[in-house]
Amino acid sequence: MEYKYVLKKNLDFEEAEKRFRDAIEAVGLKVVGEVMPSMKIKKMLGIEIPPYKVLFICHPKYIYEMMQMDYDIGTLVPCHGVIYERNGEIFVGVDIATTKLKLSDERIAEYISEVEERMKKAVDMV
Repeated sequence: MEYKYVLKKNLDFEEAEKRFRDAIEAVGLKVVGEVMPSMKIKKMLGIEIPPYKVLFICHPKYIYEMMQMDYDIGTLVPCHGVIYERNGEIFVGVDIATTKLKLSDERIAEYISEVEERMKKAVDMV
């Protein structure tokens, strides 16, 4: 069962992040938060790793509608996007929401498939 959709991009980190954020907006979704694990690892463990950023992606309408199906949906959403450097190459990707949400109500997994397709499209647009 695949849990991710990740593509290598011939861009630098900053350009990949900018294009990914623009693409997320273009497909009608929102970045509602972010974390930079590479910075946290350096600060807390003193270990330097290449840039790695996680974006939290959703849309309030989708969250609200899923909450009507299962009020505990917040334990499984928002969806995640990543931009990272590995071995000198840049990657952009998203989680496969339906894989994660199959653990929830079947109606939610079906509902989120639209969001999943939009997130994949955003990765393709980078």
